Amino acid sequence: MSEAEEARAERRRWITLAEGVAVAGVVIGGLTLWNNVSERRTADTERAAERESSAKARAALMIVATPESDGERLVLSAADRRIERIDVTFPPALKVPAKSAVGDVAIAADWVRAPLLSITDGGADAIEGRLPVAITATWWDGDTRRQSSAVYDLVFTTHGRIVGGRGLKLAALARREAASGGVARRLDTLWAQELGRLSG
Repeated sequence: MSEAEEARAERRRWITLAEGVAVAGVVIGGLTLWNNVSERRTADTERAAERESSAKARAALMIVATPESDGERLVLSAADRRIERIDVTFPPALKVPAKSAVGDVAIAADWVRAPLLSITDGGADAIEGRLPVAITATWWDGDTRRQSSAVYDLVFTTHGRIVGGRGLKLAALARREAASGGVARRLDTLWAQELGRLSG
């Protein structure tokens, strides 16, 4: 091989090496870009999950029920916010229309006294029962209107009286589960189970 051919071969080797280095640089640059984009997406997803978790925490509501007037009503409150309104839905089988309370948020025994006493008539005078209800509470978080819905057990007691037949008092409210679609059917199912317990 002549010196000229060797020189050309040497130049080709340098060109091939330079091309390889350039390709490797492009690949490394592409991988770095992909890694940066992937990390940014992961960080955005984590931030979105944190925001959602924070919003759920703000939307979670722990209702405290306080009996008043010897069980004639249950006043509802929350430790860290002022409940502006409640909407209460009863099992359709009970045939009690939905009720609302604004400002003075309380559940009145009068809402359910007649049907509950009628249903439980003929048994023991003194019983404790649980009426499943769906409660949607509304409050304001700054300028944002928020709501929380759940199924609760409205705990009631009945007792015999010397005059006027049996009486009914509201005793407590216990959260059962989050409300979801088909809440009316769920309330009827839970109420049927409770009636079975009361009659058993």
